Amino acid sequence: MAALQQRSILSGAAHSGFCTRRPTALSGAVRPRLSGIRRVVQVQARGGKGQSTTEEVDQAAEQYLDKANEYWDNVKAKWDQTDEKPAVVAIGVGTFVTIWALSGLVDRIDKLPVIGGLLELVGLLVTGWFIYRYLVFGPDREELKGNLNGFLKRVTGDSSTKL
Repeated sequence: MAALQQRSILSGAAHSGFCTRRPTALSGAVRPRLSGIRRVVQVQARGGKGQSTTEEVDQAAEQYLDKANEYWDNVKAKWDQTDEKPAVVAIGVGTFVTIWALSGLVDRIDKLPVIGGLLELVGLLVTGWFIYRYLVFGPDREELKGNLNGFLKRVTGDSSTKL
């Protein structure tokens, strides 16, 4: 019985009504303190004989780090070219607040009994139409690619931006 209670506490079933006891003695064991603990995650890449090779992991980490540094340098260069920095910050904050408010609105609408299922059906129908309209046939895919490239050119103002 004690093993069952420990498993239910570890799996989070204590909050679902399966177990009525609240975890008190195991709280420290279930949620270890992160301060002062150094965790090392070792990713193993399988070689031909099942041996782990850290060289491949190091190469992949270097590639991701180089790519991240390249993106960061690009963002810094774009920020330095921006003349209206307060406007950019205001638009960013306004976008965040709008997305947060819309998320709350969608969550409330989703809790209504019939509306959530109806919106899910509409989403599935629109997704099906989009797939049929733009992704099934080759010329339609080229049209979609051209539309996206045109949109990116209008947004970025860069003529070299292509998908």
